Amino acid sequence: MRMAGFDFEFTYTEKQETIVLTCLAAGRARARRLRLSWRWCHVAPRHCVVIVDGDSRRIDLLGYRLERDLPLVAEGCAVEGLSPRQRARIGRGFVDMMLRGRHVNQDRRMVLRGVAATRYRYPPYDYECPSSPRLHARLSITEDLLVAWNFGEIAPEVFLEELHTACELVLNELVNKRSKKLSFDELIASADEAGLLQHSNDETPPVWLLRELKDLRKNVRHRAAEGAHALLNKYWEDVAICLERLVRHVNER
Repeated sequence: MRMAGFDFEFTYTEKQETIVLTCLAAGRARARRLRLSWRWCHVAPRHCVVIVDGDSRRIDLLGYRLERDLPLVAEGCAVEGLSPRQRARIGRGFVDMMLRGRHVNQDRRMVLRGVAATRYRYPPYDYECPSSPRLHARLSITEDLLVAWNFGEIAPEVFLEELHTACELVLNELVNKRSKKLSFDELIASADEAGLLQHSNDETPPVWLLRELKDLRKNVRHRAAEGAHALLNKYWEDVAICLERLVRHVNER
């Protein structure tokens, strides 16, 4: 677990106040879901400092989710004199300040403004592989479902199937150059032989992890077995990191 922390400081207008207070509360609720700390204080009227602490990747998960949610949250605020579109832009501007504070050193306080799009976006896991466009597009679904899992929006069986599918697709891209279909066990063995599943002593062995994923997915899919939630709660981050490393090998070819 990589710990990180940052803060962002900003001012806002009286007309924006309802939206700001709503975004602060929404950010805190989503941060708690990820076991992150989200605190704020006002050092002067309409002059706020927000402090975020916790695991680095989970902070990026938070940013990913707030980028989607806060424009919708802000749009729903009842603020006289601001259209729904203007309110959504202010919510997106709030996220933009959060992402800027996360990734760019700020010496001065920011001013909340409505924006059409955020300028800073860093996914929690790097699944981009532009050299393989079809795989690249498919893994964007994995990224979306990974975020959805962390906010309780999909069943564990759905997420288990998605992780298995993503790993199988990347392993096929790496080690199966033949038209013959290889089993998941064969893909794991080939990747291991090629040195693609190395790990440090304090990490969960990828070979064991992928086989556990495969066995449980088979039992859940064909025998309606339980256990998906327990395994994912314990190992989803290990699988996500394993997948990221495999994607890195795709990009290094």
